[in-house]
Amino acid sequence: MDSDGLLTVRDGHLCFDGVDLAAAAGRLETPFYVYSERRLRANAAALLDGFGARHPATEIFFASKACSNLWFLHVVRDAGLSVEVNSGGELAKALRVGFAPRQIVFNGVAKTEVEIAAAVDAGVRAILADSLFELERVALVAARLEKAAAVAPRVDVHVPTLTHPGLETAHGGKAGIDRDDAVTAFRRAADDPWLVPVGLHLHVGSQITSVEPYRQAVETALDIVDEVERVPGVRLEFLDAGGGFAVPYREPLAAGVAGAAGPEGARPDYFSSALAVDDYAAAICGVLVSRRPDLTLFLEPGRSLATTCGVLVTRVENAKTKKRRGAGGEVTGAEDWLTIDAGFNTLLEHTNYAWYFRTLVAGRAGEPADRPFRLAGPLCDGGDVFAGDGDTPYRRFPAGTGVGDIVVFLEAGGYTLEMMNQYNARPRAAAYAATRDGGLAQIRRRESDADLAAFDLTPGFGV
Repeated sequence: MDSDGLLTVRDGHLCFDGVDLAAAAGRLETPFYVYSERRLRANAAALLDGFGARHPATEIFFASKACSNLWFLHVVRDAGLSVEVNSGGELAKALRVGFAPRQIVFNGVAKTEVEIAAAVDAGVRAILADSLFELERVALVAARLEKAAAVAPRVDVHVPTLTHPGLETAHGGKAGIDRDDAVTAFRRAADDPWLVPVGLHLHVGSQITSVEPYRQAVETALDIVDEVERVPGVRLEFLDAGGGFAVPYREPLAAGVAGAAGPEGARPDYFSSALAVDDYAAAICGVLVSRRPDLTLFLEPGRSLATTCGVLVTRVENAKTKKRRGAGGEVTGAEDWLTIDAGFNTLLEHTNYAWYFRTLVAGRAGEPADRPFRLAGPLCDGGDVFAGDGDTPYRRFPAGTGVGDIVVFLEAGGYTLEMMNQYNARPRAAAYAATRDGGLAQIRRRESDADLAAFDLTPGFGV
C-alpha cells in the first residue's frame, strides 16, 4: 500500500510494519498508538544523507516537541541525530536518554530562569534566545552561575509561508527578535562577558509545502549575518534554519476544491506535498553553499521525522443515522454517523488546527470504501468531529463498517502523544513499537483511573 511496504494488507487486514492492527485491537484496549522503528530510522537517514550530500557540515537536531517519548528519543539518538528542546522538561528527557550537552539546543519563547539555569549548567550547544529581554535573562543567570552561555538569537526573518496560520512562525508572529533589532542583539551578546554568540537561528513554521520560503529565509538570514559580523567580536559558527518540512497527509485536491491552491492570496492545500528531502536540501544548501560555505548548517525537523512513524488505532463504539434538515426543518437527506473512542483528547490537532488524517478500516482493508460516514470522537463537545475527505464532511469507508470495527489514523506519529489530555476524565492512550517478528513492545502504558486522580487533593475531606 506504500512505497516501502510499511502498510500492507494480509488476509483482508491492514498491517503496519508487520503488525496486524485489527488483531492487535482484539487483545489490547483501544485507543492506542503503534510506532515503527524501521520508518523512524529511514526518515533520519534520509535527512542525514540528503543534506549531508549537499553540505557536509550539517547537524540535525530532532525537534523533540514532535515526540519526546523516551523510547523514541533513544532511537533518534542511536540513528545519529541530535535534539532540539523547547522546555526544561524536554531538556531533562534528552539528558536522561543520553544526549550529550553538545547535542542539544534549547529553543522556546518563554524560558524561565529555572529552565535557563538548567541549560547553562548542563552546557548545551546553544540557547536560542527569543528576545532582547531573554538575552538579558540568560546573561543574568550565566553570571550568577559563573558559567558562560553560548547563545544564538532567534530572528524573525518575516517570510510568508502559506501554511496553517497557527503554524507560521516567521512572519510577524510571537516568535523571534524583530530583524531590525538583530544587530543590537548580537552586539549585546558580544559585549557581555558571560554570553558567547555562536549562531543565528530562524524558523519559518511547520508543514511548509514550498521550498521558496526557505530560500528567502536563508538569503535574509545571511544578509543579517553579514551585518552582525561587522560587530567586533562576532564571528558565527552556524546558521540554524529550523525545520517545518511537510508531510503528505493526503493526495492533492483538485483545482476549484475548497482548500486547493487558488487565486493570488488564497492559501494552498497544506495537507498535500510532493516535496522530498532533496528538494528542501537543494533550496537551503544552495543558498548557504554559494554565500557562506564556512557556516555549519543546523536543522530542527520534527514533523517530517515523527509523523509517518506512527498510527492511531481506534474502535467504533456507536453508530446511528440522523436526518439532514433545511432551514425550515424539512428533511433534505440522511447522514450515517460513526463514533470512535478517540477524540481531541487523543488526537488534539484534529480540532486544534482542523487537521486532516487519513483513515482506513483495519479489518476491511480489502473492501471498497464506497459509503460516506460522518466520523466523530467520544467527547461531549459538538466540535469533536473529524474533517471529511476532500471538500466534504464525510469519510468513505466500506459499506458494512459499524460498531466494533477498527478505524486507523495514518501519519499520526508526530504531535500526538505530546498533545494527549485527560478531558472528560479519559485515560491517555498507550503506545507500542512494532517488533521485527510482527509483535508489539509497549513504549507507553495506558493510564488508569488512579492516574486520573493522582494529582487531585481534597483538603477538608480527608484522603
